[in-house]
Amino acid sequence: MKLERLVQENMESVAGKGIVCYGRSESYLRELCARFPLQDKLLGIIDDNKRSQGELLFRGRSLPVMDPSDLSQIDWKDNILLITDDYYRERYEALCQNSCVGENVNIIYFFANQETEYELAYREHYQDHALENMIVFRSGPHGSAYVKGMDFSDNARALFEYMLVQGYNERYRLVWLVKNPQEFEEWQKFKNVEFLSFDWSVSENREERDRYYRALCLAKYIFFTDAYGFARNCRSDQTRIQLWHGCGFKTRVNFVRCEKRYEYTTVISEVYSKIHQDVYGLRADQMLVTGYAKQDWLFCPVKDWQEKLGVAKARKYVFWLPTFRTAKTGLDNLNEYDLEGQTGLPIVSTYEELSQLDEILHSLNMVLVLKLHPFQDREKIGRVDMENIVALDNEQLADLDIHINQLLGHADAMISDYSSAAVDYLLLDRPIGFTLDDVEEYAESRGFVFPNVKEWMPGKELFSFEDFCSFVREIGADVDSTRAKRQELRKKLHRYRDGNNCKRIAEALGV
Repeated sequence: MKLERLVQENMESVAGKGIVCYGRSESYLRELCARFPLQDKLLGIIDDNKRSQGELLFRGRSLPVMDPSDLSQIDWKDNILLITDDYYRERYEALCQNSCVGENVNIIYFFANQETEYELAYREHYQDHALENMIVFRSGPHGSAYVKGMDFSDNARALFEYMLVQGYNERYRLVWLVKNPQEFEEWQKFKNVEFLSFDWSVSENREERDRYYRALCLAKYIFFTDAYGFARNCRSDQTRIQLWHGCGFKTRVNFVRCEKRYEYTTVISEVYSKIHQDVYGLRADQMLVTGYAKQDWLFCPVKDWQEKLGVAKARKYVFWLPTFRTAKTGLDNLNEYDLEGQTGLPIVSTYEELSQLDEILHSLNMVLVLKLHPFQDREKIGRVDMENIVALDNEQLADLDIHINQLLGHADAMISDYSSAAVDYLLLDRPIGFTLDDVEEYAESRGFVFPNVKEWMPGKELFSFEDFCSFVREIGADVDSTRAKRQELRKKLHRYRDGNNCKRIAEALGV
């Protein structure tokens, strides 16, 4: 069995046969059918991700999306298998191990979309060039799921800023892949700092493509916090590091082995090292237990934050960071379910309760700062601002170029649920409350990395509105009822607690 690229020259060999695609991707299907007249020959799709299985409506046709076990039901004398996925080599290797395919299929085809075609050509061009002293950074999800501000943020941003302060740009070119480079002109005034668009991977402008692929093909180090498919075909002497964005409680929505997709990932402790090996299919030697870069921000919070964000001065501040249940359009595959109630928030579900909470906060001279998740569909959240309750959304913080870990140092306490932000905040050893009113439903929908998740939550469990208000009153009265549990879990969940994570990451990699 061999892997062969689908091109015009071998179209005759697939004539008259049906096509079963491997990998659900509407963008791939659109490009495939735009280049070759194959739309009527599509029989269905195989995909490993359970959430992707079912049906896909494509150009008026309903295509079944099946599990890999269904490969045994296909008559391969009359059909071909076509990989429609960025990781076509991985797919091919997996299919070679599948007996029902290996015994019946001589050729597995793959379709190279435009980005893959460009990349393969540039990789060939640069294959004999020496790598340059260049470091590439990228943050946020895949470009098709762009969220304002997330392309210059998170762990990659914190590490980049550390490298600037330490003068790494004297030796290395520091290159960012963002959506719109023109938004970052001030940063490009620094020596050896450059911003390129990740959209240039398929640009019709040759100069833009050349700049993008030169960086991608010749960088010694490539750091990213989420999306990593853009670096899928790197050379063996390039080092890819998944900085990720947090160690929390919720698990990944689908399992994909990342062992070959990057060389290293950063985690915060031995506990999460084991979890990430299991959840992401990594080896122990790929784990860098350094702490997360953006956790360093907790120890040097941004100044004058109340004035910048329009937050009233108060005796104490509680930050509430609920994770998303319903994501923005374009991120629908991440949806869990809609929360019932007027506000769209967990526990504080009615405006009457919101008003009661505001009165309690007012009586205690406290302010509750509600920070919504960047993926949260804002239309699902009601108008929740009150005298002592301030709601911050992603766009507001992005406009001011403020990141949540740069604010949490000002929080006297935090309320969260299943978000990794609570684990970050744990470093400061301050009270945390966890809203758990939908913990059973969330366990069924998304699931947790801990089988007994409540035992690993370093704070007070809040199941009702009354619990929520009680926790707020505790903070107002300087009561820390879960201190012992928090401090015990802090030792287990964090190896380091000193604000020097960026330094450790650079040293661990020998940058």
